Amino acid sequence: RISAMALPNKQAWVLVGREAVGRRWFSSTSVHLERKRGVFVAATGQHHGKTTVTLGLVSALLRKGIKVGYQKPVGQQTVPIECNGDVLQVDRDVDIFKHVWPQLIGRYRDASPVAFPPNFTRMVLDGEVQSHELRERTIDSFNIIYDQSEYVVAEGTGHIGVGSIVGLNNAQVAEAIGLDVVMVAPGGLGVSFDQLAVNHAMLQHYGVKLKGVVLNRVAPGKIDMVTEYYTKALKTIHVPLMGVIPENDTLAQPSLRSLKKLLDCEFLCGEEHELRHFDHTRLIISIKEFPRNPLQPKSLLIAHTSRLEVLLALIRQNQDVLKATGTDLESGVILVGSPPEQDVVDALRESGIPALFVEKGNFDGTGFKLLEKVLGFTHKHHKQDVTRILRTCEHVEKYVDVDAITA
Repeated sequence: RISAMALPNKQAWVLVGREAVGRRWFSSTSVHLERKRGVFVAATGQHHGKTTVTLGLVSALLRKGIKVGYQKPVGQQTVPIECNGDVLQVDRDVDIFKHVWPQLIGRYRDASPVAFPPNFTRMVLDGEVQSHELRERTIDSFNIIYDQSEYVVAEGTGHIGVGSIVGLNNAQVAEAIGLDVVMVAPGGLGVSFDQLAVNHAMLQHYGVKLKGVVLNRVAPGKIDMVTEYYTKALKTIHVPLMGVIPENDTLAQPSLRSLKKLLDCEFLCGEEHELRHFDHTRLIISIKEFPRNPLQPKSLLIAHTSRLEVLLALIRQNQDVLKATGTDLESGVILVGSPPEQDVVDALRESGIPALFVEKGNFDGTGFKLLEKVLGFTHKHHKQDVTRILRTCEHVEKYVDVDAITA
């Protein structure tokens, strides 16, 4: 079916239908042409810093007094939100942005128009859900936010190809809502640019402009070199470099809440410190490895529950530092093994040291596999951790050319 739809505020008409042509889904929903008041933030892969850059961009625009709309057109990880008596499943990033900045334009249902529940892919392939209807819902929701905002930031999901199997990959979505893309890529040269090239090719296939690139988590000692040579590489595809964000280990460290979920374990004590994160992580096998001088502040220790002497040494040092400075070590413990004695847990609680407990059967008894998993984990933002989110925004704003992105 082909229908002619008048475009709002445009002296033009466009023919659109409900047919898939070359995997480009066309919709009977009217779309704005030549959008200038928005950008689609995408990434070359998962955990490359897409949400981090989006946070910084939204924060910078709000501080300029701009009425900002935010949308995550397609979401994969959802959380329940009660809204006007209904319980909606919305993308977790939408929940974070709306929690930190309630003034953002867009109702929850418009900010998160499409979310993938379990078995969603099979539902689409079986014809129970129609891709063109999802596309129309995305466009309708975006138009509502766009018409109420002075600028809209849309955030993608994963790499550009995510969502292809249901006809809603990031390139298709950006094309549908008419926004150029700013791509976030990992710090580096060869591998980073190779990943960018693959994602750029998909954008080109759907006729979407790559407006610029932001590099995230670049080693501080390589900032100048990476900036120089990545700029040269980008000139070969006529795309500007719009930001080089240095790595910040403090902001990247996971919180105890994240580790609890990662390790599928529970708090023994100190759950009120669930947002505490650490600058140092150490596996302590015996008391001989425990430092005689005070432990470094913000240290996370991994120890077997049988190492009572290690725990007592930690408690003693924490009390000594608190008495001398008025501030404790802000440490934490992950205990692995058999359930510890209650008096040990009580002592940790009284000292203000949060502790997670991991049963021995889930990891090797030495703790090496647990340490490897902790060190290899990528931090995800939590809406309750507003302080760290705002620090992340400050860090991003220092190194990203917001004016170039929004021009």
